Amino acid sequence: MRDRLRARLRSALVAPYRAAAGRCLTEDDIQAAAARLLLDGLVTINHRGNLALTGTGADVARTARHPLPDALLAALRRRSAATTLGIIASRDPVFRAAHAKFHGASRARRAHTAGGCLAAAGGLLLTGELAFVGAALFDRLPQGPAQWAATAVTGLASLAQFGFLARYGGTHGVGSHRVAAAEPYAPPAPHPALVELSEKAPEAAARLRSGRLRTTRRRNRGRRRRRGRGTVAARMD
Repeated sequence: MRDRLRARLRSALVAPYRAAAGRCLTEDDIQAAAARLLLDGLVTINHRGNLALTGTGADVARTARHPLPDALLAALRRRSAATTLGIIASRDPVFRAAHAKFHGASRARRAHTAGGCLAAAGGLLLTGELAFVGAALFDRLPQGPAQWAATAVTGLASLAQFGFLARYGGTHGVGSHRVAAAEPYAPPAPHPALVELSEKAPEAAARLRSGRLRTTRRRNRGRRRRRGRGTVAARMD
């Protein structure tokens, strides 16, 4: 019972990130993970949209208690300077692999749904074929024993196909997919972390959106500088 309750709680925490993956770039699951880190005080963001670790975030013993924000936190710990969320999302292969792994299960479920849709299409084709055969059988009376025998065999085969469709059509979710297709589409709601950040720190939310759209470095951000060049403020830019 306790393990089942833990599984439900974990599923409730994970589900919003998977739902946010279908939203636009500045409202997706990666954006939500960064918002969660900002709200937890693990990172800060400057006026250029660069994310930097706080003292708490730099502590490797501290986690975000969720695989996706943890992957983003690990990506920031691997870097030598502050950087934008857009650069991490587009140029960090380790983070991208962790992101793909997190969404692997949901992609498998979508593939299963696509398989159910194909099964429904196959059922419709089978129904059309049976209707065509039925029309051909009753179009004219058979002439002679050979035609009567062929008609009987075709009719029995059609009845067998009808029985197969009636028996297995409902067990593979054909009816459920038809009901789901009839329901109006509702876009996923914004992730709670993004909503909370917009309410508590709208300036940080705007900086985060700006940083998500920056996918290239300016000057030599994140690389070593020559001695005597640049200031501390420039190195943190």
